[in-house]
Amino acid sequence: MMASETSGSAAFRALIADERMCQTRDCDDVSVTRDRFADRLDASTYEEDDQTVGVFESSPAEQDSLWLSGRLFHRLTGVAEAYELHTLPMLGGSEPVRLDPLRCESLLDELAFVADRLNDPLAVKTAQVIADYVALRTRRPAWAGPITFEGD
Repeated sequence: MMASETSGSAAFRALIADERMCQTRDCDDVSVTRDRFADRLDASTYEEDDQTVGVFESSPAEQDSLWLSGRLFHRLTGVAEAYELHTLPMLGGSEPVRLDPLRCESLLDELAFVADRLNDPLAVKTAQVIADYVALRTRRPAWAGPITFEGD
């Protein structure tokens, strides 16, 4: 065994030991105050977002199209990417992405998975709004899609 492998293994074992110690501590032990980031959980922070994501069937001008905060939407796509999901991370760019009915079903599953892991009411609400919009369409008889996601 080479010296670099030994030091790498030792570093990995130390990381695991540190992780086990952290599991016994509570997040309240951290010296950062919770209110430092309180604006991230305040809906008014996102009301005038410059970044938006449009969700629509044929045209962004449709009366029932969605316009979501880009920052809240990217929370969802970022978590989905971290979990190595497939459909939701594809929607995180600025180019339009069109989802057929099969991809829409996958998106519904991924939104539920991500929302279940978050302790963030705004991101969970955003996931629910998207899921409601998509589910309404995918449950229509003979609906063939697509649904387009388009960021600014």
